Amino acid sequence: MPEHYVFGALYPMFLYHWEYPISFIVIPCFFYGVIATLFAETFLKQKVTKQILLTFLIIIITILLSSPFGGMLWHYYDMKAGYFPSNWILKILKLGFEWRLGTGWVIIILSIPYNIIGSITCFFLTKKGSELFKAKEITSHNTREKK
Repeated sequence: MPEHYVFGALYPMFLYHWEYPISFIVIPCFFYGVIATLFAETFLKQKVTKQILLTFLIIIITILLSSPFGGMLWHYYDMKAGYFPSNWILKILKLGFEWRLGTGWVIIILSIPYNIIGSITCFFLTKKGSELFKAKEITSHNTREKK
């Protein structure tokens, strides 16, 4: 096989997502959780319109950060399906980042309407999570004052 491209066509990429959905879902969920946590205080200070825009900003940052890791995972599954080249770590790192930044957006477009439902869910989860952080902050602050 030239340059170790055994299964590197477009159609198996979707099959890997179907065969191993949890591993591909966990990556953006992790990054969204971290980023939303960093923006929690800012999120609560905004009106609803700006909260929605901030949610979209968090989603875009999540896509940019998680797509390369999804690409690396895709290449791992591709190698697991048939062939590990001698330079497999370099291939996973290099091609995972290159391909996913280019194809991650295609996958997002092909995921309509699920990504729209996910965006709405992200808004409400971010709102609830921000409120919980604020409530925990108030509780811990009051507890410190009593001591």
